[in-house]
Formats: sequence, structure tokens, C-alpha cells
Amino acid sequence: MPPLPEYLALALTTLGLLVPVGESDVLGDFRKAFRSTRNPEQKHEQRLAALNSVKDFDDPKLGLALVAAYSQVNKEVGKREGEHREYVLRLARNPALSMREGINDPRLLLEVAMDRITALQSPAAVGPIVAEALSDRNLPLTLRLECARLARFLSDDVPGTITKLLSKHPRSSGDTLTLLTCAGALGAAGLPALKTALGTLTHQDTTLREAAFGALSTIGSGEGIAPMIARLESEQGHTLNRLTASLQVLTGQKISSSTKSWSAWLDKEGQDYIKGRVPLGQGKPVVQTRAPGGASYHGLPIEGHSVLFLVDVSQSMHVMMARKGEAEKAEPESRLERALTELSRTLQALPPDMRFNIVAFAGRLELYADESVLASPKQIQEAITWLNARKMNLGTRIHDALEMAFHLSGRGVEDTYFNSPVDTIFLLTDGLPIAGSKKDPPNGILRAAKRWNLGSRVVIHTVGLGDGVPIQFLKKLAKAHGGQFAHEKSKPK
Repeated sequence: MPPLPEYLALALTTLGLLVPVGESDVLGDFRKAFRSTRNPEQKHEQRLAALNSVKDFDDPKLGLALVAAYSQVNKEVGKREGEHREYVLRLARNPALSMREGINDPRLLLEVAMDRITALQSPAAVGPIVAEALSDRNLPLTLRLECARLARFLSDDVPGTITKLLSKHPRSSGDTLTLLTCAGALGAAGLPALKTALGTLTHQDTTLREAAFGALSTIGSGEGIAPMIARLESEQGHTLNRLTASLQVLTGQKISSSTKSWSAWLDKEGQDYIKGRVPLGQGKPVVQTRAPGGASYHGLPIEGHSVLFLVDVSQSMHVMMARKGEAEKAEPESRLERALTELSRTLQALPPDMRFNIVAFAGRLELYADESVLASPKQIQEAITWLNARKMNLGTRIHDALEMAFHLSGRGVEDTYFNSPVDTIFLLTDGLPIAGSKKDPPNGILRAAKRWNLGSRVVIHTVGLGDGVPIQFLKKLAKAHGGQFAHEKSKPK
């Protein structure tokens, strides 16, 4: 027989006299778990349990509580992230790994909290946190952008508060990016942000221009057509591709990046679109045909201004594979030989005004230059010499290589706005991520890359060498960041 208190509780519950714990009690406990504390490590399990306790909730109070929880943990983890950043940039071996293990718990809380936030769908829950993202400049930018994207659930009935916030002039780059992200998610209901979007088309910041393209494409106003076409001559690389895709969505036309073709269409048919006689913002982007020629890496075109190569030099790279394009009788080469030969060829094909850098990774990280360098003949030859001197070692620290890449591109782990000097990353590997002697969960790397690459400003391409590559992980990483995946098998067909 259970103790008397338990027995009474059971009896009263059976009789319907004991009121079950309500959502207000759960939310009260949730808020207590995420109060500021000097020892957040001691509250990790309590906080994780609190996040799990609200998994099935979808209401206004929860949304705001989650935003506050994310902000609190983000503040607590800031100092540790900064210390870890210094270790990574110094190319430390074991210290970098131990420092990362020390911040895994708070990072997990951030990820779970974000999962709970992005699972919200009811307008009642989404509306308050979208308004919070647009108005509170102290929130982490990652959080502001994810909340702004949830505005897609409000497109049929946008609260007046949000409409008013969209029409305001943004005071900072972070405000502008959040506002344009929200307007793009709202579609036609984002019209109050039209003035800001049009004014951002010529902004010197590439990230903001691309956000303006995206917002104008879904807002669906004819006022955006001519100014966007005028920008075609000024843009290039990834930004030109994104501008073209936005024009295709806005107009429904399947025209390539040619300024001449778009101008001819505008002169012939454009007035009906500009004046709203044709529905706008309902098209789909068309995959662009790559022009022959130009620099490429494992068949993937290099279109940016500054490229960073992450090259796996782990012990497994000694495995042999058939030579590419050679007769079957030709002597095989190691995966490392293939990787270094291809990268040497690629470097020599880069235009002289392009910048590049290289990170060789395995159980440790090795950096070619402290910052990206111009692709001059001298720098390319020095880089090739440096490449050929790399030695294989145990481990496949993909997480740390990507983290270093974003430190080098100006992003780092600080949750603030940035305009990266690096626009393209190529990651080449032949195996699963391994940190120290343990497997590094690919999902954790995917979540971390999303956190580092705000607005998907940096394009990430991935290359797999051999037959044991984690294909799904590399495909997901590339797709999430606007890139492509290439796979070279040991025995090509």
C-alpha cells in the first residue's frame, strides 16, 4: 500500500477533486529554471528538463519565455565562446577539444531552445515574438532572424504592431537584416517594408543587398522590378545568382543573369508587371546553366571573391584510388595526392584579383596564412609548396575546421551582425567527423554551422573522396548553405 499522502492524492485524482498541474505552473517553473545564476553549469539538467516540459505547448506566454531563455543562455555562454575562439585561432590541439567539451552543455540548451521556438506555428504564439525580434535590439541576432522567419505563419492576419514596426526606418544593420527577413517571410503582407527594401538595393553591404532582393521577390510590388534589373550590371558571383533568382520569383520569368535579356523583356512586357496587371511574387527560381571556363574545384565552379579551402589530411587519406581520367592500367594515387593535385590546379586557375586561404585539418589544424591572400603567382607557388609539405595525422576535426573558417571570415562565434570578407568555403573530406578519439555527431556540426553563418552569407560546397564518405551529412551541409556536393569514388565509372 502506498504511503498515506500518495494514497490520498491517488484517491482525490480518481474522484476528480485534485486539479492537475496546468500550463501556467509549467511555465512558471520554466522561467525559474532560466533565471540568471552564477553557476549555470549546475542548472543544465534542470533547464534541459524545463525545455522538454514545454515541447507540446504553442501559446504566446511560451514564445516570449523561450526568447528570454535563449537570450539568457546566450549571454552566459559568451565568455566561454570567446576563450574557445582564442584556442582555435592558436591552432591548439587538446586544449581546443577540452574547451569545446566545456561549452557543449550550454550550446545544447541553445539548440533545444531554438528547436522549441521554431516549432511554434499558431499566430497567437508567433505574433509576440516576431514583434520582439523587430523591436528588441539587445536580442541575439541569430534569435532575431529565426523569429522573423516565423512571420510566415502570420501572412493572413498580421498584427498592427508588426505592420507598424515594418514601416519604421531601421537604425542598424542588424535591424535592417531582421526587418527584411520578416518582410520576405510575410510575402505580400510585407509591403510596409518596401521603402526600406528599395533603399537597401544599393547598400555597400552585400548581405543586406541580398536580403533586399529576397524581400522584394516575395512582397510582389512592381516598384522593385526596374531597380533590381538595374543592379544586374553591378553584381557578380553568388550575389548575382541570388539577384537573378529573386527576379525570377518576382516576375515568373525564366531569364538568366543577362542584363541585356532582362532589359529587353522590361521594354517589351515589363509595364504590365510594373503596373500590377500581372500577379507578382509567385514564380520559382531556375537553376542557372554554368558558363564553360573559369576556375573550378572538383567540378564545382568558383564564383566568389574570396575562397577558403578546408582540406582533410587525416591518416585515412593514404588509401589509394584510381587516377581520374586515366586508363585502368595507370598506377593508382592516394586520396591525399588527388586532393593536393586538384587544389594545386585550382589555385593556378584563380583570377589574380581573387583572395584565398587554406586550412589543413586532421587531429590538429594548420593554417596557410593568417588572413586571405591575393592569388598572385608568388602566393600560389608558396601555397602549393606549403600544401605538399603537409603530413597526415589521426582525427577528422570537421567541426573545428569549420569553426576556424568562420573565425577567419570575420564571423567567429559572437552573435553580432557581420559582413564576411570570405564568401565561399570548400570542405573536402574522406570520412566521418572525429574529435579526439570519439565520433563528432554530424547533427551538431550542422546546427553549429547554421549558427555561425547568419543569413547564409557564406556559401559552403562539400567534396567527398572515396567510398566511405558521410554523403548525407555533406549533402545537408552544402544544401543548407547554398552550395553543392561533389563525390569522387575510388573507382570512377
